[in-house]
Amino acid sequence: MLEEQALRIGVTYVLSLEVTQPFPVENEVIEYKEIFNEKCKKEIAAFLNGAQTACIYFGVNDISRKVTHIYTDDEKHEIEEQVGRWLSSPTYYPSPVGVVHVRTERQLFCIEIQPGDAKPYFLDGRAYVRNGSESVKASQERVTKMMVLQDLSSFDASESPIQDLRLDEIEGIFRREKLNFKAKALGFLNSQGLLTNVAFLMSSQNNFLVKVAIFDGVTVDQFKDRRAFSGCMPKQIDDILTYINLNNPLSARITGQPMRDEKRSYPGVAIRESVINAIVHRSYFSKSPIQIEIFDDRLTIMSPGPLPGGMKLKAVLAGQTLPRNPQVVKVLNKLKYIEDYGTGIRRILNSYADEQKTPKFRTSEDFVKVSLPNLNYREKLPKSTFPNIVATDDPGPVSVIVDEQGQIINYLKNNLYITRAIVELLLGIKGSQANKYLKQLVDSNILKKVGSGSATRYVLVHQIHSK
Repeated sequence: MLEEQALRIGVTYVLSLEVTQPFPVENEVIEYKEIFNEKCKKEIAAFLNGAQTACIYFGVNDISRKVTHIYTDDEKHEIEEQVGRWLSSPTYYPSPVGVVHVRTERQLFCIEIQPGDAKPYFLDGRAYVRNGSESVKASQERVTKMMVLQDLSSFDASESPIQDLRLDEIEGIFRREKLNFKAKALGFLNSQGLLTNVAFLMSSQNNFLVKVAIFDGVTVDQFKDRRAFSGCMPKQIDDILTYINLNNPLSARITGQPMRDEKRSYPGVAIRESVINAIVHRSYFSKSPIQIEIFDDRLTIMSPGPLPGGMKLKAVLAGQTLPRNPQVVKVLNKLKYIEDYGTGIRRILNSYADEQKTPKFRTSEDFVKVSLPNLNYREKLPKSTFPNIVATDDPGPVSVIVDEQGQIINYLKNNLYITRAIVELLLGIKGSQANKYLKQLVDSNILKKVGSGSATRYVLVHQIHSK
């Protein structure tokens, strides 16, 4: 190591600041800084994406390569605390805690950086690498190569940065489905008994966002509505699908047949598979949100990261699968959200098999995107006034329902149950107001409350009697 080389020159140089023989030149594992400052962040980020243990040495001039300053114990302690704040904040992603060490015990004060296992590491959304003695922004090709070479299971199986996780929601979902919740068997705990990132993704603290935007027309010029979803992954999926379905109007067409022809703008299977695929198979090494956009003519879903393992789109469309997050797949397969058989893309395509329009898929080094065409767009459906326009059984494509309780009842005509969370999304109200409407309907013997806690559901009383 550099310090050993320096000590062979003689310890007195550290104390007297007199050194006749300069240190080795800066390279891919050595950086000199006379003073500690914010620029050290970039050097740390670049070394994290390297292949060898590297050091940033302080108090050394990078040109003369001689000691110019001896850091006191107080200065070292202050720097150690500052670096600790950097590492524990969202500044770096993924978290480099455990691979960056401030070496205060050494006479030649330094920060030691081990090459991380979760490459690429990002600093404020940018990846850096060493180019000789410089830390430079990594090319997109370099970032992609790092993603391809990384262990596909490294994120969801690695240690969660938060160990005090709230898992009551996922435990409640398992109880609702009458399944045993076994944390270790589900991959929530590693060999040291610490919570993993799959536990984080299933917790209420999951802060990976899915943003959904509804636009007026076929461009992004004007929003009609937008929401952001986070939290426990299965609940996140349920809430997103509910919100999208509220914006998936039913078109009714009168034909010569006794029954009118009814069709949703987007096949429910295509929406479900596209949303779940995006959440399950996205790269969680990127903090970018999943973006879902609904226009008059299409619904697009874009998830961060390239196809895993260097896969090609042609192979994916043919049914080949390589799970990027196998522990997530394991949990959602247990809950019957997915089949873990690579059938999702084929189901999306099959849902459009009898139509003249087909879904489009696009992959790049940064994202995977699916575009679902609106099957009713040519019929020029009346513009939606979300959330007060919903599908009913009455003649015509849509029917306006102004009364809040009427909207709840109408939703239950096409769905087995409703929850408070769904009512909040349906009406755009807070939980207390949603509880009020639900209680009024229960007291009027229109709805029946089933279950308790997070598993509470509401069903129509007449549906129960008709079974």
